[in-house]
Amino acid sequence: MIIIDYSKKNHKQIIHACVAALKLGKSVVYPTDTCYGLAVDASNIKAVKKLYQIKERDFSKPVHVVVPSVAYAKKIGEWNSSAIKLAKKFWPGAVTIILTLKAKNQSLKLLSAGTKSIGLRMPKNQIALDLAKQLGSPITATSANPSANISAGHDSYSASDVIAQFAKQKFKPDIIINAGSLPKHKPSTLVRAFDDVIKVLREGPVTEAEILKSLLNTKGAKY
Repeated sequence: MIIIDYSKKNHKQIIHACVAALKLGKSVVYPTDTCYGLAVDASNIKAVKKLYQIKERDFSKPVHVVVPSVAYAKKIGEWNSSAIKLAKKFWPGAVTIILTLKAKNQSLKLLSAGTKSIGLRMPKNQIALDLAKQLGSPITATSANPSANISAGHDSYSASDVIAQFAKQKFKPDIIINAGSLPKHKPSTLVRAFDDVIKVLREGPVTEAEILKSLLNTKGAKY
């Protein structure tokens, strides 16, 4: 594992180096507005399969993605008025919007894990956003830890914790961006938005009440 100590002064150079690694199919641990995430290029099926190895994750479990822009997000998910409302209100921020998968990319189908849906995220963290933006395609947004069931993995809020969790693992991340300790926020709020029918699947930093309030003026939305 290569550890890169982050500084705002070297932000562009760090993003450039990590994006170059992502393009080569490498994995990168990065900070978000919740915990540390594990990124691979979500359009690279070999890299996605590698991610599942690192995470000790079964292919029946979906993985969400950080999108480089709302415009890109609209290319891969079936958007509706409620989803647009949520994105305008909470992006960038700790809300993952789950939509019907529109893209036919094989790697995104693999990340969908048979659900025919995809979770889309734009964290309120410039490192995370710039990785996806400079890559020009989504990056995976799963937490940077091995399996909770197999290896007692847990959400990491510091690079040192990520390093410790993977120290004895067979498969490890290639690069870790050490941005210091992160505030211990809950994982992002998961909101499923199919055909304007909204359901909060997991309440995180954004509450269910806040989600409902943001949709009150959305014509045709059902909750």
